[in-house]
Amino acid sequence: MNSEKRKIKYYYSKFFTFHFSLFICFFWSSLNCVTGQTLGAVVYTFAQVNDSAFGIQFYDKYNPKLGGDSTRKYFDGHLCNGLIEDHYADGTILHKGYYTDGKLTQYTNYYPDGVVERIFRPTSDRKDELKKYYESKTLKSDVQYYDGNSTLWQDYYDSGQLSYVEEYDKKHERVLRRCSYYKDGKPLSVFVPSVTQGDIIRYSLKEYFPNGQLQEESEALYSKDSFDFFKDGDDKQYNDKGNLVAEYEYVGGKLNNTIK
Repeated sequence: MNSEKRKIKYYYSKFFTFHFSLFICFFWSSLNCVTGQTLGAVVYTFAQVNDSAFGIQFYDKYNPKLGGDSTRKYFDGHLCNGLIEDHYADGTILHKGYYTDGKLTQYTNYYPDGVVERIFRPTSDRKDELKKYYESKTLKSDVQYYDGNSTLWQDYYDSGQLSYVEEYDKKHERVLRRCSYYKDGKPLSVFVPSVTQGDIIRYSLKEYFPNGQLQEESEALYSKDSFDFFKDGDDKQYNDKGNLVAEYEYVGGKLNNTIK
C-alpha cells in the first residue's frame, strides 16, 4: 500500500471515530434531555402516576418508611443512588428524589402545573414527615412517622379545615384519638380512651349529627387477637332532637341485652 492510500485510510478512520463519538454523545445527551436530564430518569404522564383517591403515590413503592419494598434501578440494572428527577412529557418536573441503594430517602412530587403535590423528608434520625397538598396549594395531609410507624395523621378539607385526625403512641400499639369533623368544624365522631386498667383500655365513641346533636355513644375494647375494636358496655342512640331512641348492652362484642 502506497503512502497516499495509507493517508486516506488513516483520515477515514479518524473521521469515522470522531463522528461516531459525536453521535454517541448526542444520543446520550438527547436521552437524558428526554428523561429529565438526570441519569436513570423517566418521562411519565399524569395518569400513569396519579391515583384519583390518594394522589401521586406512584413512588411510595420505593420508600421503605411507607412500607415500600421495591428498589429503583438505572437503565444498566444498577441500583439508583443520589438525585433523580423525572418529568412530564412537556418537560415540567414531576419527581425529585434522593435514592440510596434504590430506596427513597427524601422526595418531592409535583402536579403538571408545577405545584408541589407532596413532600417526604426525615426530620430526625427516627422521625419522618409526609405532607400532601391540593392543587390550590392548601395542605391536604400531614403525617408524622416514628421508626416507620405513623404516630399522627391529619387530613384537611380543601378549605383548610381539619377533617380527620388519628394519633398513636410511639410504638403504634395504642390509639390515643381518632376523630373526624364536618366541613364546618363540628365533630362527626370522637373516639378516645376513657379508662385504662393495666393492658386493658376502654374507649369511648361519640358520633354526632351535622347540627352538633349527639347521635350515638358507646364503649369499646381493643382485641389483640383480631387487631380490632369491639363494643363492650352501653350503646345509646338519639335522634337529632336529643331524645334517646334506643339503648343496648354489649358484652365482648355481642349484643347481651336490649334496654330500649
